[in-house]
Amino acid sequence: MAELDMTSPLLSSPSSYQPQTVLTVYDDQDYEPSNLQSSLPTTILHQNHNHGRTHNENGHHSSPNPYEFLRSGGFSVPASTTVDPFRNETPFISGIYEVIKIVLCLPIALARLVLFGASLVVGYMATKVALAGWRDKQNPMPKWRCRLMWVTRVCARFILFSFGYHWIRRKGKPAPREIAPVVVSNHVSYIEPIFYFYELFPTIVASESHDSIPFVGTIIRAMQVIYVNRFSPTSRKNAVNEIKVEYLPLIMPSDHQKQNAVRFAERTGRAMASALNVVQTSHSYGDLMLLMKAAQLQQDKPWSYMVEMARIESLYHISSLEAVDFLDKFLSMNPDPSGCVKPHDFLRVLQLKACTLSEEIFGFLDVEKNGSITFKQFLFGSAHVLKLPLFRQACELAFAECDTDGDNFCTKKELADVLRHTFRELDDDEVQGLFNLFDTDNDGRISRDDFFYCLRKNPLVVAIFSPRLLRKNLSKAGDKMLDDIV
Repeated sequence: MAELDMTSPLLSSPSSYQPQTVLTVYDDQDYEPSNLQSSLPTTILHQNHNHGRTHNENGHHSSPNPYEFLRSGGFSVPASTTVDPFRNETPFISGIYEVIKIVLCLPIALARLVLFGASLVVGYMATKVALAGWRDKQNPMPKWRCRLMWVTRVCARFILFSFGYHWIRRKGKPAPREIAPVVVSNHVSYIEPIFYFYELFPTIVASESHDSIPFVGTIIRAMQVIYVNRFSPTSRKNAVNEIKVEYLPLIMPSDHQKQNAVRFAERTGRAMASALNVVQTSHSYGDLMLLMKAAQLQQDKPWSYMVEMARIESLYHISSLEAVDFLDKFLSMNPDPSGCVKPHDFLRVLQLKACTLSEEIFGFLDVEKNGSITFKQFLFGSAHVLKLPLFRQACELAFAECDTDGDNFCTKKELADVLRHTFRELDDDEVQGLFNLFDTDNDGRISRDDFFYCLRKNPLVVAIFSPRLLRKNLSKAGDKMLDDIV
């Protein structure tokens, strides 16, 4: 088989995403997002005559869409990437030969350690002198102070040498600061910041925690670092055997991208991925949080709970903390070793009685129609329902139906009266389970805040109020409520 070098096109150019399964709902009327006031009453009055069914791309019909009353057209779940950016694939090396090499190389390691320590001390002292008496941190460092920092920059190169980076190959050259004042780089280890400090002496963006690192914090301050609060620690990988800093052609933003920094960042990311000949994924810190949460709870395959959070945040504006909350809920459903949940455990956690509507809710998430759901399907489905334009209005109307005496509280009896439109044979224990789900502060009654908090944490549950809303012809009071909401 012919060998491929780093410039061979192993990856094709990115194409538009094609989901494996597409869910659609047929409807007689077009939805106008700007007309929220009239869309909900229209939906409630007409849905009984047009109870749509979803179908996959093979044309096979599945269960009805239980969220059609919110004008949901269904959702699609993107295929999972085969790339795990948080897993170290470096093979573990062991054996007598490796032990002998370590013993023989101990003198070399000692010499490198001495060189590292001496370089760090000299660089630290030069930096302290350069910073002495400097108070105007808002403006660029004076020239004479920058010249003193050259001592520290040379020490940084010796540090790289002590780490084994004897000769660093360069491809291309950086553009002048006047043309390209911003340098964007892939961050894979602690090595490349040291090289950039020696090569470019830039102002960097770093976590505030770096300021407190002994020796290093002082040097970072000399670079006039821009501190940021990172939500979670950076995921790190082991340093590669040889570093290669490649200066790519300039990427100039178009007129449209000057107004949209996100688009310009995506274009820059694609250029870097293409130059590195690697797959570009949408993983973020949120995925690392999900991975750590699943590992903490001793799941068999914690990596299977990563969902490429950057894509979800872009589509549904779901934060990483919210995703972790949804993972907590999903893990309470007792997923099997493959990370899938069966209908029984799904209904148990959401306190749903087994019935046709409950089956439709589960079927709404089970886009592959294999009788189980993954966390990715659960998260995408929950986020989809939560972000529907009519979700909040439906919550308001559902609470109004439960609050029959108008005191802004819902009792157990009031909740039971509404739920019996959905679950015909609902015993007292089942009512109590749903009441406990909504009574988030455990004070024996459901306030408006309790009601909305519960549905935000469990947006799929809003479907249990659809039969009541569908059967009730909304009055002028309901229209007035919608006017207030809009």
